[in-house]
Amino acid sequence: MFCYPTGLRKFLFLLPILFVSVLCQAQQTNTVTLAGTVTDEKTGKPLPFANVFINNSTIGTSADGDGNYRLGNLPIGTLEIGVSFLGYETVRQTLRFEQPGVKKVVFKLKEGMELQGVTVYARKNKRREKNLKIITRELLGTNSFAKLSKILNPEVLRISEDDNGHLSAQTTKPLIIENNALGYRIFQDLDDFDFYEGKVYYGGSTRFELLKPKDDIQKKFWRTNQETAYKGSLKHLLASMVADSVAEAGFKVYQTIPESMRIFNTVRPVNGVNLLSNHLNNRIVPVRGVKLIQPGELETERLLVSQTVLEVFYTKRKGRSPYADMPYPHTQLTFPNGYIVITPQGWVVMPMGFEIAGDLGKDRFASLLPADWKRDE
Repeated sequence: MFCYPTGLRKFLFLLPILFVSVLCQAQQTNTVTLAGTVTDEKTGKPLPFANVFINNSTIGTSADGDGNYRLGNLPIGTLEIGVSFLGYETVRQTLRFEQPGVKKVVFKLKEGMELQGVTVYARKNKRREKNLKIITRELLGTNSFAKLSKILNPEVLRISEDDNGHLSAQTTKPLIIENNALGYRIFQDLDDFDFYEGKVYYGGSTRFELLKPKDDIQKKFWRTNQETAYKGSLKHLLASMVADSVAEAGFKVYQTIPESMRIFNTVRPVNGVNLLSNHLNNRIVPVRGVKLIQPGELETERLLVSQTVLEVFYTKRKGRSPYADMPYPHTQLTFPNGYIVITPQGWVVMPMGFEIAGDLGKDRFASLLPADWKRDE
């Protein structure tokens, strides 16, 4: 049996603890802490217990009784911060953190204003009830998860109908959606909602809160449903592109060929060799997802770059597409600025006018995961 000297044994025992301490310090130095005060824009008075959160995530905190807040362990990069307080307009502000440390930001909120030009119906008005069903369907979706999701305070919706057939809505305070399929309570400030001819557009700030499971069975149920919601989602697609695992994840990605490169009906051979490869006569060409990914300015960022539309198929379930030989859910991704900024985990942090049409554009709150959701390793 080999014995270490007493002093050496103490040193070896302390070494793992010191290593963990150094590792934690290193991790902390690579993060940002956002701190400051939430105040009334006119009076400058603090707004106690205001909510400060990263939009579309579960990451957030509440100010104290003096309106002071502190939100730590934020990643370096670009984040959209939301700030809300009852009776005030929710503020959304995009902040970029390129260096770690404490960043001081004062948020000034404006008192809520009456919605102009909105017809308010009585709670039991038949027309309102009909429109409310449409809005609920479009916000929650129609899949099995929607049956376990509910809008708790529909009375905050102010609904209007235009003569041209548009159904519009806004909220006077956050709409509360309880999702008992995934285990979240969602607070949605609905700035805009427009439903017309079967298509819906809506926007605003979104704050997720974790529901507390009543037992381990419900906890497992929620986690299983979250995994189901993740599969085939936009977040899943983007993360698999970064990880070069698009095929394993079940996606097929194609890039649209510019019109100028597919105008030839025939290709004249020269010495028996075609001047242009045959695939240039088609409309789309398969592309390896990782080939569209470039490093960002920071370690936490990646650029998804494409000058033309991407067409995406998710092959692990049946669906509709414009192609007879591809009977899978189909999506078109358009990049007006030629790129978007994402994280390696598939979180879109700078959309740059990013447009989604098709299957991935049908995400609704019943199946929507927060941006900071992570898979089990």
